[in-house]
Amino acid sequence: MPHYITRLAYNSADWRRPTADARTQEIGETYNKVHGFGHEDWLFRNEWSIDGWRYGFVQGVGRSHDKLVKAAEPFDLTLFTIPKKPPRCYVATIHHAEVLTDEQADWALEEFRKRGWISTMVEEIRAIGGNEKALGDAKWAKHVLNLRFRWENVTWADSGDIVREDDPVHKLHRYNLVTAAPIVEKYKEAWMKRKGSTVALPVVPYMRQSQPFTHCSPEHARMQAKLMEELKSEYPGAQIVAEEDFVDVSVRTDAELLLFELKSDLDPRSVIRQALGQILEYAFHPCRSHKLPVRLFIVGRRALSPPEAEYVAFLKDRFALPIDYRVIEI
Repeated sequence: MPHYITRLAYNSADWRRPTADARTQEIGETYNKVHGFGHEDWLFRNEWSIDGWRYGFVQGVGRSHDKLVKAAEPFDLTLFTIPKKPPRCYVATIHHAEVLTDEQADWALEEFRKRGWISTMVEEIRAIGGNEKALGDAKWAKHVLNLRFRWENVTWADSGDIVREDDPVHKLHRYNLVTAAPIVEKYKEAWMKRKGSTVALPVVPYMRQSQPFTHCSPEHARMQAKLMEELKSEYPGAQIVAEEDFVDVSVRTDAELLLFELKSDLDPRSVIRQALGQILEYAFHPCRSHKLPVRLFIVGRRALSPPEAEYVAFLKDRFALPIDYRVIEI
Protein backbone atom coordinates (compact mmCIF):
# COMPACT_ATOMS: atom_id res chain seq x y z
CA MET A 1 0.00 0.00 0.00
CA PRO A 2 1.43 3.43 -0.87
CA HIS A 3 2.52 5.58 2.04
CA TYR A 4 2.87 9.34 1.68
CA ILE A 5 3.92 12.24 3.87
CA THR A 6 2.57 15.75 3.53
CA ARG A 7 2.46 18.99 5.45
CA LEU A 8 -0.65 20.35 7.16
CA ALA A 9 -1.10 24.07 7.64
CA TYR A 10 -0.71 24.75 11.35
CA ASN A 11 -3.90 24.83 13.42
CA SER A 12 -3.86 25.34 17.20
CA ALA A 13 -7.36 23.81 17.59
CA ASP A 14 -6.27 20.35 16.42
CA TRP A 15 -7.87 20.87 12.98
CA ARG A 16 -11.41 20.96 14.35
CA ARG A 17 -12.18 24.55 13.35
CA PRO A 18 -10.40 27.48 11.66
CA THR A 19 -8.04 29.51 13.83
CA ALA A 20 -6.27 31.86 11.37
CA ASP A 21 -2.91 30.56 12.63
CA ALA A 22 -1.61 29.84 9.14
CA ARG A 23 -2.72 33.25 7.88
CA THR A 24 -0.33 35.00 10.24
CA GLN A 25 2.38 32.41 9.70
CA GLU A 26 2.63 31.97 5.93
CA ILE A 27 4.13 34.33 3.39
CA GLY A 28 3.20 34.98 -0.22
CA GLU A 29 -0.18 34.51 -1.86
CA THR A 30 -1.11 31.22 -0.23
CA TYR A 31 -4.76 30.23 0.20
CA ASN A 32 -4.55 30.68 3.96
CA LYS A 33 -2.84 34.05 3.63
CA VAL A 34 -5.39 35.37 1.13
CA HIS A 35 -8.60 33.98 2.66
CA GLY A 36 -7.72 33.57 6.33
CA PHE A 37 -8.55 29.86 6.56
CA GLY A 38 -7.87 26.54 4.85
CA HIS A 39 -10.08 23.57 4.02
CA GLU A 40 -7.81 21.45 6.22
CA ASP A 41 -9.02 23.34 9.28
CA TRP A 42 -11.89 20.84 9.82
CA LEU A 43 -9.94 17.65 8.98
CA PHE A 44 -10.37 16.10 12.44
CA ARG A 45 -13.87 17.37 13.30
CA ASN A 46 -14.68 13.87 14.52
CA GLU A 47 -18.43 14.30 15.08
CA TRP A 48 -18.91 15.04 11.37
CA SER A 49 -19.10 11.44 10.20
CA ILE A 50 -21.17 9.85 7.43
CA ASP A 51 -21.72 6.09 7.37
CA GLY A 52 -18.59 5.63 9.49
CA TRP A 53 -16.46 7.77 7.19
CA ARG A 54 -14.82 11.08 8.05
CA TYR A 55 -14.72 13.27 4.93
CA GLY A 56 -12.06 15.97 4.87
CA PHE A 57 -9.48 17.85 2.87
CA VAL A 58 -5.69 17.71 2.68
CA GLN A 59 -3.93 20.12 0.36
CA GLY A 60 -1.25 17.62 -0.62
CA VAL A 61 -3.95 15.18 -1.73
CA GLY A 62 -5.54 17.93 -3.81
CA ARG A 63 -2.29 18.54 -5.66
CA SER A 64 -2.01 14.83 -6.50
CA HIS A 65 -5.73 14.28 -6.98
CA ASP A 66 -5.73 13.01 -10.57
CA LYS A 67 -2.84 10.63 -9.89
CA LEU A 68 -4.55 9.18 -6.81
CA VAL A 69 -7.91 8.80 -8.55
CA LYS A 70 -6.23 6.99 -11.43
CA ALA A 71 -4.46 4.60 -9.03
CA ALA A 72 -7.79 3.87 -7.30
CA GLU A 73 -6.23 2.31 -4.21
CA PRO A 74 -6.12 3.16 -0.51
CA PHE A 75 -3.02 4.76 0.93
CA ASP A 76 -1.45 5.65 4.26
CA LEU A 77 -0.89 9.34 4.89
CA THR A 78 1.46 10.76 7.52
CA LEU A 79 0.94 14.40 8.43
CA PHE A 80 3.36 16.90 9.94
CA THR A 81 3.00 20.58 10.69
CA ILE A 82 5.18 23.60 11.43
CA PRO A 83 3.94 25.39 14.57
CA LYS A 84 4.38 29.10 15.16
CA LYS A 85 7.33 28.21 17.34
CA PRO A 86 9.44 25.48 15.69
CA PRO A 87 10.45 22.67 15.67
CA ARG A 88 8.25 20.73 13.30
CA CYS A 89 5.90 18.12 14.75
CA TYR A 90 4.25 14.99 13.49
CA VAL A 91 0.46 15.06 13.78
CA ALA A 92 -0.86 11.62 12.83
CA THR A 93 -0.87 8.83 10.30
CA ILE A 94 -4.16 8.10 8.56
CA HIS A 95 -4.23 4.47 7.49
CA HIS A 96 -6.27 3.24 4.52
CA ALA A 97 -7.27 6.74 3.40
CA GLU A 98 -9.17 7.00 0.11
CA VAL A 99 -9.14 9.85 -2.37
CA LEU A 100 -12.58 11.08 -3.47
CA THR A 101 -13.51 11.03 -7.12
CA ASP A 102 -15.26 14.14 -8.44
CA GLU A 103 -18.58 12.34 -8.06
CA GLN A 104 -17.85 11.32 -4.47
CA ALA A 105 -16.63 14.82 -3.59
CA ASP A 106 -19.83 16.38 -4.97
CA TRP A 107 -22.00 13.89 -3.08
CA ALA A 108 -20.13 14.45 0.20
CA LEU A 109 -20.39 18.23 -0.17
CA GLU A 110 -24.16 17.98 -0.69
CA GLU A 111 -24.42 15.80 2.44
CA PHE A 112 -22.48 18.42 4.38
CA ARG A 113 -24.98 21.04 3.19
CA LYS A 114 -27.99 18.90 4.14
CA ARG A 115 -26.64 18.34 7.64
CA GLY A 116 -25.89 22.02 8.21
CA TRP A 117 -22.14 21.52 8.41
CA ILE A 118 -21.35 23.90 5.56
CA SER A 119 -23.35 26.60 7.33
CA THR A 120 -21.31 25.95 10.47
CA MET A 121 -18.09 26.18 8.47
CA VAL A 122 -19.17 29.53 7.02
CA GLU A 123 -20.00 30.86 10.49
CA GLU A 124 -16.63 29.76 11.82
CA ILE A 125 -14.77 31.36 8.92
CA ARG A 126 -16.67 34.61 9.49
CA ALA A 127 -15.85 34.46 13.22
CA ILE A 128 -12.11 34.68 12.53
CA GLY A 129 -12.47 37.38 9.85
CA GLY A 130 -11.90 35.02 6.93
CA ASN A 131 -13.38 35.17 3.45
CA GLU A 132 -16.28 32.72 3.59
CA LYS A 133 -17.06 33.32 -0.11
CA ALA A 134 -13.93 31.35 -1.02
CA LEU A 135 -15.40 28.17 0.48
CA GLY A 136 -16.60 26.08 -2.44
CA ASP A 137 -15.42 28.56 -5.08
CA ALA A 138 -13.82 26.36 -7.76
CA LYS A 139 -11.48 29.11 -8.91
CA TRP A 140 -9.67 28.84 -5.57
CA ALA A 141 -9.95 25.11 -4.85
CA LYS A 142 -11.42 22.32 -6.98
CA HIS A 143 -12.93 20.53 -3.98
CA VAL A 144 -14.01 21.35 -0.46
CA LEU A 145 -13.50 17.67 0.44
CA ASN A 146 -11.00 15.38 -1.27
CA LEU A 147 -10.45 12.31 0.91
CA ARG A 148 -12.16 10.09 3.43
CA PHE A 149 -11.00 7.82 6.25
CA ARG A 150 -12.34 5.96 9.25
CA TRP A 151 -11.66 7.53 12.61
CA GLU A 152 -10.37 4.28 14.10
CA ASN A 153 -7.72 4.14 11.35
CA VAL A 154 -5.93 7.23 12.67
CA THR A 155 -2.71 6.72 14.64
CA TRP A 156 -1.94 9.87 16.56
CA ALA A 157 1.57 11.11 17.22
CA ASP A 158 2.36 11.72 20.86
CA SER A 159 1.88 15.31 21.96
CA GLY A 160 5.05 17.20 21.16
CA ASP A 161 6.35 14.44 18.88
CA ILE A 162 8.92 16.66 17.22
CA VAL A 163 10.67 15.85 13.97
CA ARG A 164 14.21 14.85 14.85
CA GLU A 165 17.07 16.96 13.55
CA ASP A 166 18.28 14.32 11.09
CA ASP A 167 14.80 13.46 9.80
CA PRO A 168 14.46 14.07 6.02
CA VAL A 169 11.07 15.68 6.69
CA HIS A 170 13.01 18.87 7.47
CA LYS A 171 13.66 19.14 3.74
CA LEU A 172 9.94 19.28 2.97
CA HIS A 173 8.40 22.74 2.80
CA ARG A 174 5.58 22.70 0.28
CA TYR A 175 2.16 21.08 0.64
CA ASN A 176 2.92 18.15 -1.67
CA LEU A 177 2.66 14.39 -1.27
CA VAL A 178 6.04 12.74 -0.83
CA THR A 179 6.66 9.00 -0.83
CA ALA A 180 7.37 8.01 2.75
CA ALA A 181 9.37 4.84 2.10
CA PRO A 182 12.89 6.31 2.66
CA ILE A 183 11.81 8.00 5.89
CA VAL A 184 9.94 4.98 7.20
CA GLU A 185 12.92 2.75 6.45
CA LYS A 186 15.29 5.07 8.30
CA TYR A 187 13.12 5.32 11.40
CA LYS A 188 11.20 2.03 11.30
CA GLU A 189 12.23 1.15 14.88
CA ALA A 190 11.08 4.40 16.50
CA TRP A 191 9.11 6.43 13.99
CA MET A 192 5.50 7.25 14.90
CA LYS A 193 5.42 4.89 17.90
CA ARG A 194 3.01 5.62 20.73
CA LYS A 195 4.21 5.34 24.30
CA GLY A 196 2.01 3.57 26.80
CA SER A 197 0.46 5.24 29.83
CA THR A 198 -0.19 3.98 33.34
CA VAL A 199 -3.13 6.37 33.74
CA ALA A 200 -6.26 6.83 31.70
CA LEU A 201 -6.01 9.36 28.90
CA PRO A 202 -7.99 12.58 29.39
CA VAL A 203 -11.37 12.74 27.75
CA VAL A 204 -11.65 15.65 25.34
CA PRO A 205 -15.29 16.81 25.34
CA TYR A 206 -17.04 18.14 22.27
CA MET A 207 -20.53 19.15 21.31
CA ARG A 208 -22.26 16.64 19.05
CA GLN A 209 -24.88 18.07 16.75
CA SER A 210 -27.83 15.70 16.69
CA GLN A 211 -28.40 14.35 13.20
CA PRO A 212 -30.89 11.73 12.09
CA PHE A 213 -29.50 8.86 10.05
CA THR A 214 -30.31 9.59 6.42
CA HIS A 215 -28.66 7.05 4.18
CA CYS A 216 -25.39 5.25 3.63
CA SER A 217 -22.65 6.28 1.27
CA PRO A 218 -23.38 5.95 -2.48
CA GLU A 219 -20.71 3.24 -2.84
CA HIS A 220 -22.38 1.17 -0.12
CA ALA A 221 -25.81 1.63 -1.71
CA ARG A 222 -24.53 0.62 -5.15
CA MET A 223 -22.86 -2.47 -3.71
CA GLN A 224 -26.06 -3.40 -1.90
CA ALA A 225 -28.18 -3.06 -5.03
CA LYS A 226 -25.77 -5.07 -7.15
CA LEU A 227 -25.46 -7.82 -4.55
CA MET A 228 -29.23 -8.17 -4.27
CA GLU A 229 -29.55 -8.55 -8.04
CA GLU A 230 -26.89 -11.26 -8.06
CA LEU A 231 -28.54 -13.08 -5.15
CA LYS A 232 -31.93 -13.08 -6.88
CA SER A 233 -30.34 -15.07 -9.70
CA GLU A 234 -28.45 -17.38 -7.38
CA TYR A 235 -31.35 -18.06 -5.01
CA PRO A 236 -34.59 -17.94 -7.02
CA GLY A 237 -37.61 -18.07 -4.79
CA ALA A 238 -35.68 -17.15 -1.64
CA GLN A 239 -36.64 -14.25 0.59
CA ILE A 240 -34.03 -11.56 -0.04
CA VAL A 241 -34.25 -8.36 2.01
CA ALA A 242 -32.08 -5.38 2.84
CA GLU A 243 -31.65 -3.69 6.23
CA GLU A 244 -33.78 -6.14 8.18
CA ASP A 245 -32.69 -5.84 11.82
CA PHE A 246 -29.75 -3.71 10.59
CA VAL A 247 -28.31 -6.52 8.44
CA ASP A 248 -27.19 -5.13 5.08
CA VAL A 249 -28.64 -8.07 3.11
CA SER A 250 -30.14 -11.36 4.24
CA VAL A 251 -31.24 -14.37 2.23
CA ARG A 252 -33.68 -16.86 3.76
CA THR A 253 -34.17 -20.21 2.03
CA ASP A 254 -35.95 -23.32 3.28
CA ALA A 255 -32.63 -24.71 4.50
CA GLU A 256 -30.50 -21.80 5.74
CA LEU A 257 -30.11 -18.09 6.49
CA LEU A 258 -27.38 -16.10 4.77
CA LEU A 259 -26.25 -12.80 6.27
CA PHE A 260 -24.17 -10.28 4.31
CA GLU A 261 -22.28 -7.33 5.81
CA LEU A 262 -20.99 -4.81 3.26
CA LYS A 263 -18.14 -2.31 3.62
CA SER A 264 -17.17 0.11 0.88
CA ASP A 265 -13.49 0.36 1.87
CA LEU A 266 -11.05 -0.34 -0.95
CA ASP A 267 -8.70 -2.26 1.34
CA PRO A 268 -9.93 -5.84 2.11
CA ARG A 269 -8.15 -5.88 5.47
CA SER A 270 -10.09 -2.81 6.55
CA VAL A 271 -13.30 -4.41 5.25
CA ILE A 272 -12.77 -7.48 7.42
CA ARG A 273 -11.88 -5.40 10.47
CA GLN A 274 -14.99 -3.24 10.08
CA ALA A 275 -17.44 -6.04 9.31
CA LEU A 276 -16.37 -9.00 11.41
CA GLY A 277 -17.68 -7.84 14.79
CA GLN A 278 -20.98 -6.71 13.32
CA ILE A 279 -21.76 -9.88 11.43
CA LEU A 280 -20.83 -12.10 14.38
CA GLU A 281 -23.24 -10.13 16.55
CA TYR A 282 -26.00 -10.42 13.95
CA ALA A 283 -25.51 -14.18 13.86
CA PHE A 284 -24.73 -15.22 17.43
CA HIS A 285 -25.71 -12.60 20.01
CA PRO A 286 -28.27 -13.99 22.50
CA CYS A 287 -30.73 -11.21 21.66
CA ARG A 288 -31.01 -12.62 18.14
CA SER A 289 -32.44 -16.05 17.50
CA HIS A 290 -32.31 -17.84 14.16
CA LYS A 291 -34.25 -21.04 13.54
CA LEU A 292 -32.18 -21.88 10.47
CA PRO A 293 -28.45 -22.61 10.18
CA VAL A 294 -26.55 -19.41 9.50
CA ARG A 295 -23.85 -18.65 6.93
CA LEU A 296 -21.99 -15.34 7.02
CA PHE A 297 -20.49 -13.25 4.25
CA ILE A 298 -18.26 -10.22 4.48
CA VAL A 299 -18.52 -8.22 1.27
CA GLY A 300 -15.90 -5.84 -0.09
CA ARG A 301 -14.98 -4.14 -3.34
CA ARG A 302 -11.59 -5.80 -3.87
CA ALA A 303 -10.42 -9.41 -3.87
CA LEU A 304 -8.52 -10.69 -0.84
CA SER A 305 -4.75 -10.54 -0.90
CA PRO A 306 -2.97 -13.79 0.05
CA PRO A 307 -2.50 -12.75 3.74
CA GLU A 308 -6.15 -11.76 4.09
CA ALA A 309 -7.30 -14.99 2.38
CA GLU A 310 -5.13 -16.94 4.83
CA TYR A 311 -6.68 -14.99 7.71
CA VAL A 312 -10.26 -15.81 6.64
CA ALA A 313 -9.31 -19.47 6.17
CA PHE A 314 -7.79 -19.48 9.67
CA LEU A 315 -11.01 -18.10 11.18
CA LYS A 316 -13.01 -20.81 9.45
CA ASP A 317 -10.70 -23.66 10.39
CA ARG A 318 -9.65 -22.67 13.92
CA PHE A 319 -12.98 -21.34 15.19
CA ALA A 320 -15.36 -23.20 12.87
CA LEU A 321 -16.93 -19.92 11.78
CA PRO A 322 -19.33 -20.29 8.85
CA ILE A 323 -17.84 -17.22 7.17
CA ASP A 324 -16.72 -16.30 3.66
CA TYR A 325 -15.63 -13.22 1.77
CA ARG A 326 -17.37 -12.00 -1.36
CA VAL A 327 -16.43 -9.32 -3.87
CA ILE A 328 -18.84 -6.79 -5.38
CA GLU A 329 -17.07 -4.49 -7.82
CA ILE A 330 -18.65 -1.13 -8.61
